[in-house]
Amino acid sequence: MISAVKEEVLDYTSFVSFIKDEVTDRMGQGYNIRLFKVMKNNALELDSLVVLKEGENIAPNIYLNAYYDSYIEGTPLTEILDRLCMVYSNCAIPIVQPDFEYSLELMRSYIFFRLVSLERNKKLLTQVPHFKYLDLALTFHCLVRSEEEGIGTIRITNEHIETWGISCDELRELAEENTKRLFPPVIKTMGEVIQGLLYKDEDEEILDFMSKDEDIYPMYILTNQKGINGASCMIYKDVIKEFAQLIKSDIYILPSSIHEIILIPLEGSEDKERFKRMVIDINSSQVPADEVLSDSVYMYSLEKDAIVL
Repeated sequence: MISAVKEEVLDYTSFVSFIKDEVTDRMGQGYNIRLFKVMKNNALELDSLVVLKEGENIAPNIYLNAYYDSYIEGTPLTEILDRLCMVYSNCAIPIVQPDFEYSLELMRSYIFFRLVSLERNKKLLTQVPHFKYLDLALTFHCLVRSEEEGIGTIRITNEHIETWGISCDELRELAEENTKRLFPPVIKTMGEVIQGLLYKDEDEEILDFMSKDEDIYPMYILTNQKGINGASCMIYKDVIKEFAQLIKSDIYILPSSIHEIILIPLEGSEDKERFKRMVIDINSSQVPADEVLSDSVYMYSLEKDAIVL
């Protein structure tokens, strides 16, 4: 079947359908193969292949979009199918225990918030509880797995809070209690980051871009210990305030991505328009579309004890 279909290049819709049918054949009885549309950050929609084993209610999302790109570039369909089945095998261990129950009582200590773009997530924000913060939005999630290689989370939707019987204000209170504890903040100098103490190889291009100005403007990176959605540290209580007091300066805050922000002392660097152009340039050329936070530059004022646009 594969060799016959391979004679002509499949369009994306046909590719997704073909992959589902072939994986269904390969896995055999005892598995339910499904396709879902998953809305990611910044309105990015991905097609997810879910391989659900009978008797289980949790399975990894395997996103097919990148596999189609690989197919168009010449990767044989047999090889793509081998990769997909291998991904499932490697991810088959549930992210939570088999008796996992997604109830408010059990999730209460694991509810946390993330910062996302308000403008870029209009559709998503109609489906989830959130709060506006400047030109950003706080969304809420549950941490269900945390290991050295990564984390597993579930986004909290309007349906969840209706089922739980909890208000948005109560949800926010829980998230504010938990987020800093679950994802402790880390501040590093740009030099430390470039030496590889915090970031992975794929971030080097962004860091090289930013480091060109480090001799002119001292720069610091604020993220969390996981380096995942670390821009949320921007609104941790007193973190930026205490840092500003330490360096005795108001601070420019540059959102380099959803994963981290750049802190630049205001003293001797009053060049907000230059920084704004820098952020826009990085977002348009260096940051994946679903990891862009904002094109804005923010400022923390010691006098006001507040972050402002």
